[in-house]
Amino acid sequence: MFFPLCGLRCLLALMLAWSTAAAAQELKVAMIQLDPWTIKNPDANSPVQYVGIVPDLLDELERRSSFKTRRTLTPYARVELDLENGMVDFAIMAWGEIRARYADKGVTLVQLEFGVRARKGVPIKRYEDLREIITSATRGLRIDPRFDVDETVRKDYVLDYSTGIRKTVAGHDSQAVAGSLSTINAIIRKNRLEEQFGDTLLLRTVPLTAAFSKRGVGYAQANAVGAVFKAMVEDGTAQRIYDSWMNRP
Repeated sequence: MFFPLCGLRCLLALMLAWSTAAAAQELKVAMIQLDPWTIKNPDANSPVQYVGIVPDLLDELERRSSFKTRRTLTPYARVELDLENGMVDFAIMAWGEIRARYADKGVTLVQLEFGVRARKGVPIKRYEDLREIITSATRGLRIDPRFDVDETVRKDYVLDYSTGIRKTVAGHDSQAVAGSLSTINAIIRKNRLEEQFGDTLLLRTVPLTAAFSKRGVGYAQANAVGAVFKAMVEDGTAQRIYDSWMNRP
């Protein structure tokens, strides 16, 4: 009776190990709800629910590896909390050093420029010019260490870039919009508002990367996932995906 029982136990243990290994390959990912990073697919007939830079990067990750991703569309203000609490394994986003206490920084996928874009006719040639206007800023978004805490720069906090751009065009509550310049310009271009905007003030350059939650179930897979992203950077795939969405008319 001993050998058959041992054999059964060994088989069950092996099956459990296989199941655990398979489960470890599925990673929870928070996709920031922001055009053109992640948006609902405008094609109602497509089986693909979300499109954008982040879904394309995740599709490529899955194509090149055994990893599968369970994706959740998440407002920006919620992503940080989900990473800190381990509700997701990683998110692809602009890196901030304050996040290092609860997340590990992955490879730099592309470099992002953060700054301020002003309505046409509103001069912003230097940082001090920001004190003369009101700037729309997405709530919870870290734009620049100086800008974020500077109480002499008046800010109109909004839900997202699109709201900030609309308010800036109207000119009532703000005269400029702050954040990722490529994202702001992509939304401006998509809505054919180029003629409504003028000066740009660059504040800093930050890396776009995968932030891996230290409390995430899939944290042990961070290096393996990072290796796949690194290969995508080295062969130019990450940059091509980014450019394909940012440069759309």
